[in-house]
Amino acid sequence: RIRSRMAQAIHAFYLDKGFYYLHSPLITGSDCEGAGEMFRVTGLDPADIEKQGKIDFSRDFFGQEANLTVSGQLSAEMFALSLGDVYTFSPTFRAENSNTRRHAAEFWMLEPEMAFCDLGGDMDHAEELVKYLVGHAMEYCKDDLDLFMRFVDKTLGQQLEILVNKPFAR
Repeated sequence: RIRSRMAQAIHAFYLDKGFYYLHSPLITGSDCEGAGEMFRVTGLDPADIEKQGKIDFSRDFFGQEANLTVSGQLSAEMFALSLGDVYTFSPTFRAENSNTRRHAAEFWMLEPEMAFCDLGGDMDHAEELVKYLVGHAMEYCKDDLDLFMRFVDKTLGQQLEILVNKPFAR
């Protein structure tokens, strides 16, 4: 329930700010960040690949190497320069083998892009977004948050109030 509300709140926040919502490609030939391994997408038979030892991507569905995206950033940067402020909010995939509970191979990532924005503007934007989302959760997800405060973390309510009402340290 909270995740559903947060997704709707993200779109409402950006709509109110005049951002355009982009659908960046999930299958891509580009490695946006170069920070980790990517999941390859292929229509080729794995048995044929093993026999040949080398992959001939010209015979593949896309005609070149293709992977699941690690980020919509490249698309967002391009569109921000032509449209103005934009954001992507979509699944991303990381093939890093970290084996920790903090690592996810598939997750949804929010990526706003604001052309010609400086670091101060970026920090202002991030603070405003976080405060908006937490406030939205406090208003519309009260029953779920009350449950968390009873059984998970009794200080959650106080922490959320501080987060919403105090300026972020810089």
